[in-house]
Parts: sequence; C-alpha cells; structure tokens
Amino acid sequence: MGAQGRRVATVLLPVTVCVLAFGFGLPRLARFRDVLQTLQNLTSGWMLVLVLAAAANLVANWLFIAAAIPGLPLRRAAAVNLASTAVANTVPAGGAVSVGVSWRMLSSWGLSSRSFAVYAGVTGVWSTLAKLATPAVAVGVLAATGRLTSGAGAVTTLCVGAALCAAMFLIGVAVVHRSLRDERAAQAVGRMSQRWSDRLFRLARRTGPTTVAAAVMRFRADAVDLLRARSRRLTLASIGNDLGWLLVFQTCLLACGVPQSQVPWSRCLAGFALARVLSAIPITPGGVGLIEWGMAVYLAAGLDNAASARVTAAVLLARALTYVLPIPLGAVAYAGWRFRRLVGRQGDESLSA
Repeated sequence: MGAQGRRVATVLLPVTVCVLAFGFGLPRLARFRDVLQTLQNLTSGWMLVLVLAAAANLVANWLFIAAAIPGLPLRRAAAVNLASTAVANTVPAGGAVSVGVSWRMLSSWGLSSRSFAVYAGVTGVWSTLAKLATPAVAVGVLAATGRLTSGAGAVTTLCVGAALCAAMFLIGVAVVHRSLRDERAAQAVGRMSQRWSDRLFRLARRTGPTTVAAAVMRFRADAVDLLRARSRRLTLASIGNDLGWLLVFQTCLLACGVPQSQVPWSRCLAGFALARVLSAIPITPGGVGLIEWGMAVYLAAGLDNAASARVTAAVLLARALTYVLPIPLGAVAYAGWRFRRLVGRQGDESLSA
C-alpha cells in the first residue's frame, strides 16, 4: 500500500467503524427514539449532579499531571490536559500529536526537554500499568460479589483476558522496578537502545546519535529522583483518575433510571475495564464507536428493550461528558495559551523598541 493508500485508510477506517457502531450496532440494541426520550427526561437535579461528577473527573486528570511535574500550578496542568485531550480525541493517531501539544505548552512555561521526557515516560508507564491492572481488579470484584455468572463461555473469556492483563501488569512492574533499582539492567537497556538506534539510522542512510545509551541512563536517574519524591502521589492520582471516570459513568446510569438491581456497581466497574481495553485499540480517536458499542452491549446483556435503551443512553451520556466535553474546553484552553503568548511577545517587542 502506497502513501496515498495509507492516508485514505487512516481516514476511511475510523469513519467505517463509527458508521457501523452508531448506524447499525447501537440501533439494533436500542431505538434512538427511546434513548433520546431517556435523555430528555433527565431532571435538573440530576443534571447538576452530572456536571459535578464531570468536573471531579477533570480535576482528577489535572492532579495526575501536577503530581508528575513538581511545581506545576493546577491551572496550567488543566490547560495542558484539556488541550492535549482535545487533540487526542479528534485527530487520527492523536496520541502522538497530543504529546507535541503538551511539549509546546510546557516548554513555554520553562520545562526543559529532559524534564518533559521524564514526565512523559513516567506518566505513560503509570497509565499503561493502570490499564493492565483494571481488568484483573474488575473480574476479582465480580467474583467476590457473585456477579461472575453470565455463562461459562463468557466467564472463561473474562477470566483469561483478566489473567493475561494481570500477567502483563506484573511483568511491567518487575521490569520497571529492576530498571530503576538495578543500574546494570538500565545499562543493558541503554546499550540495546543504542544498537536499535544505530540500525534504524543505517537503514535511513543517516548518521545516528551516539548518546542514546547515555540518555537512557540520564532518564533513569531523573525518573528515580521523581519517583522517590512522588511515587505515592502518582499512584494515588492514577487511582483517582480512574475513579473519576467510574464516578461519571455510575452517575449517568443512575440519572438515566438504571438501578443497581439491573447494573450493579461491580458490573459498571467491569464495563469501565472493557472501555480501558477498547481504548487501547488504535482505530478511532479515543476509541469512539468501539467503546460506546462494546460497553452498551456488555451492560445491556440480559435486559429488556426499555432497560437497554436506558443503559445505552447512560453510555452515550457518559461518553459525552468524558470524551466530547474536553474538546471545546481544550480548544478554549489552547486558544487562551496562544493569546497569552502573543500578548507576551508583543509586550517584549514594545519594551525592546
């Protein structure tokens, strides 16, 4: 496939997934007329509670960033999070682009490239480990509450998936622990990174950097310093980040008239774990389409048509508050940052004149 074909596929595949999910998958589960009716029946009291839950979820995200960058004010952590999330949720392969947006904003506030690398690396590892741990925790909670009874095949699939995620989580923790504690292991990683860098640059017929191994060792030293001071805060912030999303979703279920007897909190947690897994599939920005369809199908299993419509409404509402809401807020945050930079430059120019 040529470059033109890849660009077409990059656009066509996400569009196809969204059309299948929203045009065929969800309508087979619940009529959109019933879903819309459920949303129109939301009371003003529930709307206020939903706004508060969404705000708590956003603040939890900001606290996670602030925990990874000592001295960063919460308002700047908020601006970075909202702007980068807006890009990640709207652009294909937006995760990489969002890192660039974060770098531009943080570097304008004086963060060095070395500190940014540590921030990106540590938060990336913590987020990945959280994604791997969530399915195992969810299955454990389902088993402990007696909710792991949806059929032998489904139970086997859930348990196998959770076991794989748990195994990868433990391996990841062991690798991180050894790399940070064992200098010889870090040196081996550095040498391997240098070899791969040399090979890649030789394939490109260019002269590669000779300092990759040294950069790995510097990164390790900086990461060790950060984790010594903030590992507990990072872990708590990461857990709070997950609980914020779960709070929004559970609130949406209750607001849409889905009682605990139909979708208990343990099943809601399992749905959240499923969303975390689906979000790791790099087909659509933010997993849009995949997450909505997958969660609705899982949570509405065994319910009648009316309850399925309420569950689908809750899923769409939760995604609106966690996926759609940061997009306009991020655009405003990024525009505000650009405006302040422009005003600052004009002020500097007038002073120099």
